[in-house]
Amino acid sequence: MKRYGFLLGALLVALVILNTPFATALRFEFDSEKDIADWELGPQAEAEVKDGLLELTVMGGQNSGIYFGEDNWTDYTMEVHARKKDGTPYFHLFARTQKPTLDFYFMEISYNSNTTSLFMFSGGAANEITPDPPGRPPRPNSKDTKGGDSYTIVLEVEGDTIRSFIDGKLMVEATDKTYKDGRPGLGGRDSTVWYDYVEINGPGIAPTPVQPLGKLAVMWGSLKRR
Repeated sequence: MKRYGFLLGALLVALVILNTPFATALRFEFDSEKDIADWELGPQAEAEVKDGLLELTVMGGQNSGIYFGEDNWTDYTMEVHARKKDGTPYFHLFARTQKPTLDFYFMEISYNSNTTSLFMFSGGAANEITPDPPGRPPRPNSKDTKGGDSYTIVLEVEGDTIRSFIDGKLMVEATDKTYKDGRPGLGGRDSTVWYDYVEINGPGIAPTPVQPLGKLAVMWGSLKRR
């Protein structure tokens, strides 16, 4: 009888722990148009949420996209999983975007030059900040090419340092002192890209709470074995 009393008490404690939200990164999974209701579209950009994806199209030769978050965000790491439409020439991620949306940092995966690079834009004019040497690293081949290449892409800003990663590999690390804060964003140029999720974390960014209830069965099984 004492054994079952112990198990019941342990289970109640486990339920309290497992139902307590745990802070993670701020995450968007695009279940509804509400996810992007307060995001800002840049010039020549169109966005739609459908079938659990964010579809973003940028036209007219613009380096543009869609922007979210707060102007006072400083250091952060943004991760996306994205797939481009066949024939689309670019993936872009933006960091520290100013208002109006002509000034920002962005990373580029280019299918025209088959490279990846980092830029600082000021007044709509491009200034490449990819260190040379070593210069632009080659664009890695996608491990998933079904329906258009896909990658897990990360853009990180920390102080004066900007880093880009593709599928977990550091691609470019550069330094620039132009912008200290600003919003992140997604984009391209003459491109259509689908995003499965966007995840971002850093100082002052309120996380999305999660409830790891999937661990309950594992914990209950362990308690029963005892």
